[in-house]
Amino acid sequence: MLKKLTAAIALCVSFNLAHGADVNELAKYASIDAQDISDAMSKATYQQKIIDAMTKPYEGKPWWKYRKLFITTSRIEAGINFYLENEKTLQKAYEIYGVNPQYICAIIGVETFYGKNMGTWSVLDALYTLGFHYPPREAYFSKEFANFVKLAKRENWNLTAIKGSYAGAMGMGQFMPSSYLNYAIDFDGNNKVDIFYSVEDAIGSVANYFKAHGWVKDGAVFYPALATSNVDNLIKKEWKLKSQDLYQNGINTKEYLDSDQTVRLFKFDLQDGKVGYGVGLNNFNTIMRYNKSPLYARAVFELADFIQKGYLEKKNNLKQTN
Repeated sequence: MLKKLTAAIALCVSFNLAHGADVNELAKYASIDAQDISDAMSKATYQQKIIDAMTKPYEGKPWWKYRKLFITTSRIEAGINFYLENEKTLQKAYEIYGVNPQYICAIIGVETFYGKNMGTWSVLDALYTLGFHYPPREAYFSKEFANFVKLAKRENWNLTAIKGSYAGAMGMGQFMPSSYLNYAIDFDGNNKVDIFYSVEDAIGSVANYFKAHGWVKDGAVFYPALATSNVDNLIKKEWKLKSQDLYQNGINTKEYLDSDQTVRLFKFDLQDGKVGYGVGLNNFNTIMRYNKSPLYARAVFELADFIQKGYLEKKNNLKQTN
């Protein structure tokens, strides 16, 4: 009983601090009324399971286990079909934003299995829980809570009805509220922005996000690499490497890179205690702007490659039968 009472008091204190000390600042940040944020907080419920989920993310797995979650026959086949069914929209996005169709398909495939798994958590509860009761990320998620309130007002949403991931991401492409506000677009021309149920809007929005974060049209993304010596010092340099640094330190890539190209070296855990290496280029960095994990970015890269190969094969078969 004492533990429950202590927890309840701590929860009330945390709520009151957030409600009293931070609301005005958040309202100013999001350009909305403080009362709107206070009203939203009063409708939100703390969810311990969300905290638990945040402490055990998929990205905490070694690469060989993480890969098995997303590089599957069913996800590849569904991605090929998604590509075929939405060719015109994907081509339109490619022409406008320069983002290759297979990468848009792969993002939506990894995030929500092409719209089938968009999340069952209350976005309001998720952002409230992480924004005001998860100290490691409170600064980020409290702002996303304010952004969600702003977005809900703009879209005339019922705050408690919107579902998403345990981190508060929404729609087919799993946009956080700030990304929804800044990068989600009306791509189907119906004067509404809907990345939940409009495949066209979801495709255009992912392409818009990638373009805004530096995607280079038809640019290379990632190359497997071989290391002939210890390269931990190169890995620590992150995006401060040039391709010539790799070659001068015994790193070999399948494709030769221009000497002045900015790259990043990654190490991936394989089965049986082995390790593999890979070199990320500009477009790999763009994928990491969507999700900062290199495991995520490599899964998107590999899924995109499989989808593209399968798509071309099916298109060729259709031509032969016709």
